[in-house]
Amino acid sequence: MKEIILSIFVPCFNEENYITNTLNNIKEGIQTISYEILVADDASTDKTIEMIEKFKKSNPNINIKIFRNKKNRGLGYNFWATAHKALGKYYFFLTGDGGTPSNEIKKVVNNIGKADMILSYYIDSRKVFRRTLSKIFVIVINLITSNNIKYYNNCNIYLLENVKLYSRKGSGFGFQAELITEQIRQKKTYIEIEMKPSFASQKELSETSQALKLHNILSVIQSIILIFLKQIAYVIKKIKLLV
Repeated sequence: MKEIILSIFVPCFNEENYITNTLNNIKEGIQTISYEILVADDASTDKTIEMIEKFKKSNPNINIKIFRNKKNRGLGYNFWATAHKALGKYYFFLTGDGGTPSNEIKKVVNNIGKADMILSYYIDSRKVFRRTLSKIFVIVINLITSNNIKYYNNCNIYLLENVKLYSRKGSGFGFQAELITEQIRQKKTYIEIEMKPSFASQKELSETSQALKLHNILSVIQSIILIFLKQIAYVIKKIKLLV
């Protein structure tokens, strides 16, 4: 059996209009390494699964595994849970909304092996309100940790073993910031790659609505508090070593 280099985590929730495009972008963008696609359907109520099954049937040579939740568990939960089902050396978070073109996927994947983390960012062209929320989050995390990361919540690649070692299993939107800041504290290396995503206006409105839900706001606050406490503990430990 051929060794799998890259496990691609694709979370889905009611993505019937986008998931086929996402899968085609992966197919076109990754042609030089072995990979598996791990689709985590978070209790979709539309035809998302039907579209994935149709694509899978038409592309029997692509290794696609589908995991379905009976109830909605949240993006962070699926990220951690799916990592423990992955078989690759690297773990690639790629949203199911079709917003990442194949050439941009290729750009990020071509940097595999250059660092422990491949972090992507983009020139944010979303509406002002959504863009401002993201910018505030990045600024707050960077202030807490003294990092200078351009963006935390994009399509990133990690060493799978590092993801499994952390695995807090939180379900909120700030899970990648938690993972990245922890990896940096552990002196893991990273590089940042600029991407050019293709946003659909109706999808952006949906994402903004999701971001403003109370439980998602609370989950982000929880992540910020956790990162702050871990950073304090890290600084205290360093001071003790110097004394």
